[in-house]
Amino acid sequence: MKNSSKNIFDIKKKVVIISGGAGFLGSEFSLSLSTLGAIPIILDQNKKNLNSLKNKFKKKKLKGVFFEVDLLNDVKLNQIINQVVKKYNRIDCLINSAAYYSIGLEYKKNSLFEKFENYNFNVWQKSLSGNLSCYFKIIKAVSKHMLKKKTGSIINIASDVGIISPDHRIYEPNKKIKYKGVKFNTPLSYSVSKSGIISMTRYLATYWAKSGIRVNCISPAGVYKNHDKKFVEQLSERIPLGRMAKKHEFNGALIYLCSGASSFVTGHNLVIDGGRTIW
Repeated sequence: MKNSSKNIFDIKKKVVIISGGAGFLGSEFSLSLSTLGAIPIILDQNKKNLNSLKNKFKKKKLKGVFFEVDLLNDVKLNQIINQVVKKYNRIDCLINSAAYYSIGLEYKKNSLFEKFENYNFNVWQKSLSGNLSCYFKIIKAVSKHMLKKKTGSIINIASDVGIISPDHRIYEPNKKIKYKGVKFNTPLSYSVSKSGIISMTRYLATYWAKSGIRVNCISPAGVYKNHDKKFVEQLSERIPLGRMAKKHEFNGALIYLCSGASSFVTGHNLVIDGGRTIW
């Protein structure tokens, strides 16, 4: 029986491109996909992260294909996509997990996390470009191949702050909360770009519905990454489940959207937030 309960979540041999595939969440996705028998094609511009992930794959005896690329570089990006299609004759799934969260730090030490009144417009533009435009570019590059096959699943990683505002009360009173050595918050550009990703997902879901391409997104919230103890306490108090998420807790949703189990799901924003957005 086709898509029986026995094999409905099977993703073996699926060719899956993961942008930002060596990042914090992306690396978790890449490892999980390979463990379950998929063929992860890992794209990332961070050479150090790529090499680290390669070593993890080697130690676990997992298979993956790695490419160092800036997603905003159209020529190189299209060369890689064409190379993948030439080898495997298809792309089954695209997972967009790239995020340029620290892009503003190259302008001045605290520019990404500056108050809105003093925010640098160049940082704003570059942050939006990194968090939103790169999704546009890779979706455009991959979709033409999916359209030829009339099938495919695109999964965009958004955020809870693309749905609701960050709770500024967590950041302002506590001067000790830091990110890469500087006091941090959730920048407006990050929230706006994540809202844009959700809107892009819905638009493309209806646009390609009759072409067999499903487009969905996942909105994580409160993922723990060696945060300041006070920050963890304050954020956890605002989550009904009373804690921050562990990065592996998004794998189930990802596998669901990659597999035949979600064959009638498109345009959906799967929120995984411990209940934060319902308060």
